[in-house]
Amino acid sequence: MTDTAPAQHTFKRNGHINYFLRCLKALPTAAQSSDSNRITAAFFCISALDLLGALYDKTSEEQRTGWIDWIWSLQAPIGGFRGSTYMTTNNDRTSPAHLPSTYTALLTLAILRAPLDQLNIPGLISFLKSCQAEDGSFSPIPGDNVYPNEGFQSDVRMVYCASVISDIIADVSGINMDRSKVFVHSCKTWEGAYASRPGLIEAQGGTTYCSIATLSVLEKSKSFIGVKETLRWLISRQIGGFQGRPGKLQDVCYSFWCGGAISILGYTNLIDRDADKSFLLSAQFPLGGFGKEPEDYPDPFHSYLALAALSLNHSNSKEAGLGLKDLNVMWNVSEDSARWLKQEINRIKRSQ
Repeated sequence: MTDTAPAQHTFKRNGHINYFLRCLKALPTAAQSSDSNRITAAFFCISALDLLGALYDKTSEEQRTGWIDWIWSLQAPIGGFRGSTYMTTNNDRTSPAHLPSTYTALLTLAILRAPLDQLNIPGLISFLKSCQAEDGSFSPIPGDNVYPNEGFQSDVRMVYCASVISDIIADVSGINMDRSKVFVHSCKTWEGAYASRPGLIEAQGGTTYCSIATLSVLEKSKSFIGVKETLRWLISRQIGGFQGRPGKLQDVCYSFWCGGAISILGYTNLIDRDADKSFLLSAQFPLGGFGKEPEDYPDPFHSYLALAALSLNHSNSKEAGLGLKDLNVMWNVSEDSARWLKQEINRIKRSQ
């Protein structure tokens, strides 16, 4: 933004609700390049309305049913979910399922309370296996001789998605856990935090969150080797809000990525919550949504993660005047949607 906007000190609840409702109807032209990942944009908007407690008050049953039907249309015949109907073909090799899209599709179905009887769990497990590389990493789509699984996007973000999907369906048979744990541990840098892949010098907040969450799922423990060094690096990222790595500006998304990793490790009390809240509120756009920093235009990604950070780092959100639902930090969805999803997976497994 070129014009100076007034600082935002109060939580613009109604503005945020209306922002995400608008985004569910239409996104700006700049979002066209992400059309192949439309389910993830939908997740940001629908999950935000869920955290705001407005999903069922502000949307109709007809709308929610339409979204559910659309998401099921993205399920690939052999398992997993595609990102959108963009360039979809009847050939699974040319139009395969997509790992991050599968993660957000499952969470969005849960938020919408869609019965999961149609979920192809055996196919989903097979899909996960087809995305894992020999080094334990995962690619976003199944690899082949032309585009092997060890591609440039095969990093801890994909391992996180695969791990959470396995946690959701309560079945880790789609992952070679030992290889994945070795891969994630090898991403740790000299700084004490985690890079996206082994051999990279610089750690980053988002990849550190993905690594900590993945190890918590796969190892069922928060007692990692060198956790003090990781925690020191994470806490050092707080300026008021959080920066993604040393020398960078603070950005609202890192209040979730860094704050989330700190929360998983059990040290949320070390966050300066007042300073973090002040920065996040200052990044609100006057008409709703959050920019990545003050005076920046909003987008669904930063707007959702800002709400997630406010919910996570300010657990007494009602006392803080926010009125947000509690967040499940491991899955990045509201606690009540996570509980429902666990119960629904148990139900369909008993019925099979």
